[in-house]
Amino acid sequence: MRWLPCIRRGSDRWWLPRSAIATDVIAAIMLGQGSDVDRLRQPVITALESDPALLLYCALCCSDETSSQSSFTVADLADWLIAKAVQRFSSGDAMMGSPKSINEHDQKIQKLNEHYLTLPISRWMDDAVLWLEAFGPKVSAAWQQQWPTVTAPTNGIVSADQSTTSADPLQQLARTMQRLKSMDNAFDARLKKSKLGAIKQLAYGLSHEINNPLANISTRAQSLQRGEDDPSKVATLQRIIDQVYRAHEMIADLMFYANPPLPEPTPSHLNPLIEQVADSFREQAERQSIRLELSLPKDSADRNVDEGMLSEAVRVLIRNAIEAIGCQGTVVVSLVEQGSMTQIHVADSGPGLSAEAREHAFDPYFSGREAGRGLGLGLCRAYRIAQLHHAEISLAGGPAGCVATITLRDV
Repeated sequence: MRWLPCIRRGSDRWWLPRSAIATDVIAAIMLGQGSDVDRLRQPVITALESDPALLLYCALCCSDETSSQSSFTVADLADWLIAKAVQRFSSGDAMMGSPKSINEHDQKIQKLNEHYLTLPISRWMDDAVLWLEAFGPKVSAAWQQQWPTVTAPTNGIVSADQSTTSADPLQQLARTMQRLKSMDNAFDARLKKSKLGAIKQLAYGLSHEINNPLANISTRAQSLQRGEDDPSKVATLQRIIDQVYRAHEMIADLMFYANPPLPEPTPSHLNPLIEQVADSFREQAERQSIRLELSLPKDSADRNVDEGMLSEAVRVLIRNAIEAIGCQGTVVVSLVEQGSMTQIHVADSGPGLSAEAREHAFDPYFSGREAGRGLGLGLCRAYRIAQLHHAEISLAGGPAGCVATITLRDV
């Protein structure tokens, strides 16, 4: 992944990706310095009209330099880039601190390009925040109000007389549907980001405001327990201590969901990882008359995973399965490999899940207690771990039984 020079405002920096189109046209500008600007202008205009990130970069930088101007044509931006390309790329901090390239960036860029190329150029600035916040900090409302408008002669739309196919009603309908789908995806992404921000604030508030009282309750209960001889009172105090730890774990799960650490993947053999996690539940399963079975291949391929995180995700799924059954039943943990895909299944004979529970099972605000599966905060932790590994996690099942699946793919 290559990046355009950073966009700076105060101490904040935003990065936009540099496509092959942008690289070629900027190289042409640098090699053609001193030649006829008119000869360079049309290739640059063509690049700007086909590369949203490059156009947004030029519009935002040009606007900062000419704050009195609130509207630009693509030709204006082409002239600016021709004049400023060398200066921008030769700056001492042009590439300093650029984001580390990861596969997730490529996926974001692909989705953003798909969304933008369904919009007329006059609307590209409206959603510029999607590009900026994908690779940088939150954009202030005050800065957004200063952004210019950008126009192009065709506004990025091919007229009917330029193409015999563009007037085809089916093609127009297909493009409209694609545009609506892109808008829905962009809205969902922004909604998800806002939701995570709200959860993060809530988690920090709970951590500061509730963990301290919980610690005091636990300390006092343990102190009373040490001086207590009555077995029934000792048991009651122990239940208080256990519930305090449970509340603390719930807050920790919420904190992890909102602001998880980055995984540290290493080549890992999954069979022993799954066996170790399952063995930690053997005693509990026997007490509850639950058969805990493993179905693992004799030799599984190594996967690049954070062993601690993936172990925690599998632990959450097994715990959830055992809690769903309650007493007398079966949990089967299996590993299936199909080419570049590896799936970890945790199947149980519990009461199953309703359609609503399946839809919201990984939402930290949703309680699936009516399905006998606790508060779901552990599941949201497993969901976050899967996301961090560019994996998928899903629940399937009906009135009886449930299968939770983590799908790992080569990335």
